Amino acid sequence: MIKLQMTGVKEIDDVLKGLPLQINHRILQAANADAAKVLVNAEKLSAPEGPTGHLIDSIGVVKPSLSRTDELGVVIVGPRRGRFKGNAGHLVEFGTKQRSLKSNGANRGVMPAKPFARPSFERTKGQILGQITESIGKKLYAFMRRTIKSNG
Repeated sequence: MIKLQMTGVKEIDDVLKGLPLQINHRILQAANADAAKVLVNAEKLSAPEGPTGHLIDSIGVVKPSLSRTDELGVVIVGPRRGRFKGNAGHLVEFGTKQRSLKSNGANRGVMPAKPFARPSFERTKGQILGQITESIGKKLYAFMRRTIKSNG
């Protein structure tokens, strides 16, 4: 007859029950924002300087509140608007077609696309995903250690 005794089942159960509470908007957003630093630097190096330099200065990370997004942990990386003066970032990235005013027909010309955001993301996405995984893994590992330590 073999007698088997398991120890630590309660501790494992406590850890598994608590994990979903650890993956919240604030934790995911912090991990994503930290990982986005690589992308911000790549975009700043790739963006055309222009006469004012506002585009490069405006590139950064925006952390919208949970009420303004549909998903947990959302961060927005790119030219920021408002006081950062990155309002024309989309025009630089995608370009414009021939434009003219309706009132007097004045020609506003064409602006060719000078993509900087998409190529920067494509170059750095492996690093970004690795950093996100590492950051979340550290948070979960710390939670597991705290939970097991407090139970036993």
